[in-house]
Amino acid sequence: MKEILVVEDEAIIRQGLKVLLEQGMGGFQVLEAKSGEEGMVMIHRRIPHLIVTDIRMGGMDGLTFISKVRQISKDVPIIILSGHSDFEYARTAMRYGITDYLLKPINRIELSQAISNIFKETEEENRIPVSRKFQDILKFIDENLSREITLGHIAEHVYLNPQYVGQLFKSELGTNFTEYITEERLKRAKKLLKETNLKVYEVAQLSGYKSPKHFMTVFKQETGMTPKEFREFS
Repeated sequence: MKEILVVEDEAIIRQGLKVLLEQGMGGFQVLEAKSGEEGMVMIHRRIPHLIVTDIRMGGMDGLTFISKVRQISKDVPIIILSGHSDFEYARTAMRYGITDYLLKPINRIELSQAISNIFKETEEENRIPVSRKFQDILKFIDENLSREITLGHIAEHVYLNPQYVGQLFKSELGTNFTEYITEERLKRAKKLLKETNLKVYEVAQLSGYKSPKHFMTVFKQETGMTPKEFREFS
């Protein structure tokens, strides 16, 4: 089970994150620290898989805490929590190799997406071998699956013609772009339904469906079950 250290001086926010990560998303153990000083004590004992920290705290502020963390580990992912007025402060912290930052009040979908991106499972060994350029395309899709993705978006990202990108799906995977996107969205939805307690509309959004109704229609067409039924029988 992956450990997430939450460093936050406001108890209600800290406890809310613990409930969301342990019960809402599942698969995580949350370690709580109410100050940067307390967080450093925990890190000296054991480095967690992820750190989620407030940027402004009494005593040791977030920037000082992060700089001290980086003296111990250059690699541990760090997500910053910041208020709107702290944007410049949060941006300064980027020089310490911050993975992501989220504005308060915390949007649970955004937090779930950020953590999913950090801990997403690599399945390269199970994939059909593909060219390096196409690997870039698949990575782009994986990282943006919760958003709208078109051949135009991909083409712009990899500096190729949209029609040529569409042809690559046929030549590399033997399927077309639309089929691949649908398959990947449903794969993510099934994983979220099985491994988290997120609501169906939240699973829909994280899987790239703006309309929960459309998501439920597609899901039932492809699996023969509603999302709720799939969750119950998985």
